[in-house]
Amino acid sequence: MKRNIKFGIARRLTVYITTCLLLFVVVIGSVFSSLLYINSKNAYENNLGSVAAGISEMVLSITQRQGTFTLGWPENQGNDPYRAESEDGERQSDQAGGEFGGGFMPDGEVRLSVSILARLISKLTNATVWLIAPNETGDGYDMLFLMRNEKYVDTEFEHLGESQKQFIEMLFEGNKGTTRIFGNLFSEGTISVGEPMLKRDGTTIGAVVIHASSLGILDDMKSGLITMAVSIVGALGIGFLVAMLMSRNFTRPLLKINDAATMISEGDYTARTGVRRDDEIGVLAETVDNMGEKLEKANAESEKLQKLRQDFIANISHELRTPVTVMRGSLEALCDGVVKDPELVRNYHGEMLKESKYMQRLVNDLLDLSRLQNPDFSMNISQFNLYDAISDAVRSARRVADARELAVDFEFDTTEFPFKGDYDRVRQMLLIVLDNAVKFTEDVSNPVNVALQNGTLTVKNVGKGIEAEELPYIFERFYRTRSETNKNGTGLGLSIARQIAVRHGIGISVRSVPGGDTEFIFDFVGGGVA
Repeated sequence: MKRNIKFGIARRLTVYITTCLLLFVVVIGSVFSSLLYINSKNAYENNLGSVAAGISEMVLSITQRQGTFTLGWPENQGNDPYRAESEDGERQSDQAGGEFGGGFMPDGEVRLSVSILARLISKLTNATVWLIAPNETGDGYDMLFLMRNEKYVDTEFEHLGESQKQFIEMLFEGNKGTTRIFGNLFSEGTISVGEPMLKRDGTTIGAVVIHASSLGILDDMKSGLITMAVSIVGALGIGFLVAMLMSRNFTRPLLKINDAATMISEGDYTARTGVRRDDEIGVLAETVDNMGEKLEKANAESEKLQKLRQDFIANISHELRTPVTVMRGSLEALCDGVVKDPELVRNYHGEMLKESKYMQRLVNDLLDLSRLQNPDFSMNISQFNLYDAISDAVRSARRVADARELAVDFEFDTTEFPFKGDYDRVRQMLLIVLDNAVKFTEDVSNPVNVALQNGTLTVKNVGKGIEAEELPYIFERFYRTRSETNKNGTGLGLSIARQIAVRHGIGISVRSVPGGDTEFIFDFVGGGVA
């Protein structure tokens, strides 16, 4: 019966793989964002530094051609750059005259038009620009503020903080710098880049400070972040599909194995997984298939044993029915007084004795066979000379053969052949075969031949022989020929002989020609009980 699986391996693997991909993407995304921010920040600061350097070179160029550099507002503009506009809204850039809105003042100094210069710089950068020069007294600095997004940031050097003043003084020492300490002057985070104005002789005549919003870094990162986000979503989508396909491909053979195992558990031992893979799943499938094969063989063997058991009971019943019937009939005749003649009474008694002996032999053979088939049955194991056991069996067979005036010949190549086993059982095995050889020899002029050569014993006789189709069954229980010669046989002798051979590791086989020779072969080489 199949269980209803609510959350199978395929779903678990899909979730696990997707989760791992998500964690991987988060880590990689975090690292990428950090690196992108650092690179964007450096590029942003470098760009601001380039703009500051450009402004510095522009001012130096004007100063070197036209005079010294000082800061001041044109007289008609006052102190407010927004006042540099006429009534119609147009900036009066030509009032100051000169290149970039500058000109020579009566005192010979160069004046820069804030409006024109601010308009030019606004085309280069979206930032607040400070132009700084030493004041006339030499104890401070004049600061010219240029617009950023039409907004005006006005302050004086004296109003700056101590760290901010130190930064400006550092610029006048000829050093460049980048800082965030001017953020309190603006309504948002600010990056400030300072560039000194250096003459060719190394003299610092002024400085340029550009203040730009730090949000500009995010603007530069925006396209990269969008690309990364799209890539992450696409990667997760593809990863999810791949994980789902891989999970199904992984679990498909497991489902086949489960189906095969279920069918086997329900008694269908012919079920196979059909999975062939060179991995752990393939090993599992092979194990289940091997289990099915073994169970199939075990089931077939069980059915065979069941049939043998039924046949065994039927044979026992049949074998016992005849002597029991004979004995009962004789006893009834004697008890009822039907038979009164002393000679007939003696015959009846002799018949009952014969049948009782047959029953005793049958029961003894069954007990022997049962014991030998039991692996726990212990035998009297000892080291003995195989030649002695064979000679003993041949002597006993000759006593039976003498009644028929039949010879039993024994040939051997050695009288010393050590063997470890149960002497009595080995002798019993040989006697069974020798007894059959004597029994089934028809022409007494043909002796029974026993030969021991190189550890192989053969017992040969000449008689009716065994048909080829009967050879595979001669060692089965109760299998016997129905003939006058074998009318007193139980059909258990050769079964017992085979079990003794198996317990001792002795190879046993038979060759027979119908109407000719029958030869039993025992291979003692390599045999014996360990």
